[in-house]
Amino acid sequence: MEELIMIGKSLKYLATALALIGGMIVLALIAMSLVSLVGRKIFSSPIPGDIEMLEMAIAVAVTAFLPLCELNGNHIRVDFLAGFFPAVVNRILLCIGHGLLASVGILVTWRTLLLVSSSLNYESSSTMLAVPLWIPQALMVPSLALLVLCALYRAGRSLVEPETASSDIDDTLEEVQS
Repeated sequence: MEELIMIGKSLKYLATALALIGGMIVLALIAMSLVSLVGRKIFSSPIPGDIEMLEMAIAVAVTAFLPLCELNGNHIRVDFLAGFFPAVVNRILLCIGHGLLASVGILVTWRTLLLVSSSLNYESSSTMLAVPLWIPQALMVPSLALLVLCALYRAGRSLVEPETASSDIDDTLEEVQS
């Protein structure tokens, strides 16, 4: 149980750090868009390639939020049948759901790594700014890999801790520490 708590704390720390980085990226994109919009409307001088930068950076930011969403259980889950099943069945369904997310995460991480490799081999770059595409693609990989770890953690936790399987990690840590 103690190991599970330490793993949860470590994952929570990493996921929070990535989410904060993602949030800073979004704030920087908002500022850049505002400057570009004002420059376009008032001075007829927008930031060149602002849409390209936005597209690449928002993909990195969104993937940075995924691990924390999984750890906190803040993703969409349909529970309209959960009330009809016993707790054991609900725990198994939670475990299957998190396991499926981990499987999809492994697939997406693998395909993103292949995309990075392909972009490097073909020297793919963005149209206006000629930014090598492998850079934003590679920046998504750590978040996707952490998503897999978080989903596996939640899958295991849903079987080990039935009462708190769908609650936040912080709640579990507070209960154990009390």
